[in-house]
Amino acid sequence: MSEISVSIDVSAVPEKPAGAGRYTIELVRALTADAVPTLHLVTRKGDTTRWREMNAAATLYDVVPSPRPLRLVYEQILLGRKLAKTGIDVHHGPHYTMPRHCPIPSVVTIHDVTFFERPDVHEKSKVAFFKRAIRYSAAHASVLVCVSERTAEGLGRHVNVDVPVLVAPHGIDHLRFQPHEQSPGSDEAILTSLGLVPAMQRIVHVGTLEPRKGLLTLLKAFEGMSSDHPELELVLVGQRGWGMDDFDTALSGSPVRTRVKELGYVSSESLPALMRTASLLAYPSVDEGFGLPALEGLACGAPVVTTSDSVMADMCGEAAWLAGPGDPGSLAQTLLQALNAGSSEREKRAQMGMARAREFTWEKAAQCHRDAYELALSRGVTKRGK
Repeated sequence: MSEISVSIDVSAVPEKPAGAGRYTIELVRALTADAVPTLHLVTRKGDTTRWREMNAAATLYDVVPSPRPLRLVYEQILLGRKLAKTGIDVHHGPHYTMPRHCPIPSVVTIHDVTFFERPDVHEKSKVAFFKRAIRYSAAHASVLVCVSERTAEGLGRHVNVDVPVLVAPHGIDHLRFQPHEQSPGSDEAILTSLGLVPAMQRIVHVGTLEPRKGLLTLLKAFEGMSSDHPELELVLVGQRGWGMDDFDTALSGSPVRTRVKELGYVSSESLPALMRTASLLAYPSVDEGFGLPALEGLACGAPVVTTSDSVMADMCGEAAWLAGPGDPGSLAQTLLQALNAGSSEREKRAQMGMARAREFTWEKAAQCHRDAYELALSRGVTKRGK
């Protein structure tokens, strides 16, 4: 790759990153490892320490206000003016959006099209905002990056796309997400620190707690199969998002409520221990752009149950057990099938899963993004009407 400088807007990455936040962090780390391209990171005011630790050579612009409304206004109106004065070659918006009237070639990442296809699983205000943002990026970016073929195909169904679309699947940190604990007893220590009894058997779900993750379906499925496995507990890992009232009401009246544990946010350093020691990793999301926790579970050798006809099914292949979306009966049956599978079947799927997971690395993802930056630079600024 020729010498090129790229700005990445990291201002939307929260202190406790998940989903697109983790993608942005891992991308910065992977690009940093090869020192190509030269990075310029646009951060929130006062949020430079972690990015400086990640890339000591990067130029940091801590100019973005922290409150979300002001952050969005800054990006849309002021960031373009800032970029015009820097001499940076390409700008990357890693979360659907880009500055209005961006003065330099731009790359925008589209994670999924659920705002078009499943607006019911998002807050109404976000649906309207991100639909507009995606349409604008599709018309004004120099290059779009999609995190899966499924997302790229969906984008074409809902938006007129006249710019190149590159598919850059997420990667896995294989030094962290692996089937063996870091040192003898380390997994047990992590489980204990999280308030869990290491000897207990558990179904683990990892992801932000919100409607599209299928948590109500998972709870009802757990109720339906729990009498067959009274030793099991259901552990929900992830910070709370929006729209959890129906789940909370169902849980409060559930006969298995004492066997459901909500851990809240857990750092990526502790996630592998939860996955490695899980009886099952359940990821019954109704729709995702990529579904990284399912693949990370496979990398840890965990039995994974996820949703049929989904990007997770695409990624996991025959290594995972699949259940119909939003169907508690199907999910309960599939959970039981996975739990009751013989050792040879579980081992076969574990080996298939680990082999599949090895295909995904952040180094490969970073190279796809470098290709996108080069292509954007060669194409220049896309000039269209508003």
